[in-house]
Amino acid sequence: MRRAEQLEMPPGLTLDTLRRRLRGAGAVFAFVHGSRVAGTARAGSDLDVAAWFGRPVPSWDVELGPAVDLLVLDTAGLELAGRVAQRGVLVLDDDPPLRVGWQADRTKRYLDEEDRRARLVATVLGTGTSPAHDG
Repeated sequence: MRRAEQLEMPPGLTLDTLRRRLRGAGAVFAFVHGSRVAGTARAGSDLDVAAWFGRPVPSWDVELGPAVDLLVLDTAGLELAGRVAQRGVLVLDDDPPLRVGWQADRTKRYLDEEDRRARLVATVLGTGTSPAHDG
């Protein structure tokens, strides 16, 4: 797994600056996720950051920089939060016990739903069976 120091940051942004801005906005822990973690970022790709604040926060109220896209984990759905919990690179961890509990819970719930997601995708794509319609 990649470490935070190995991530390529957008021009004009350092890992220290990102952490300082996250803390200033009240974030408790945060991950980078998306193309920069997957190694598929292209020139001009934004930096996908997911942060937990302990309260709902409008993402547009948090100024992280023009090339940063913020996902607020406090209100994120399981599909996104689970992927972040599993594959995200930790960049801020000011409360490790809280973060570990959140990450374990979201990962477990996400994995518990894996079969349901696969059946849904198969049904939507027409490669699986859908429930019979009464009628």
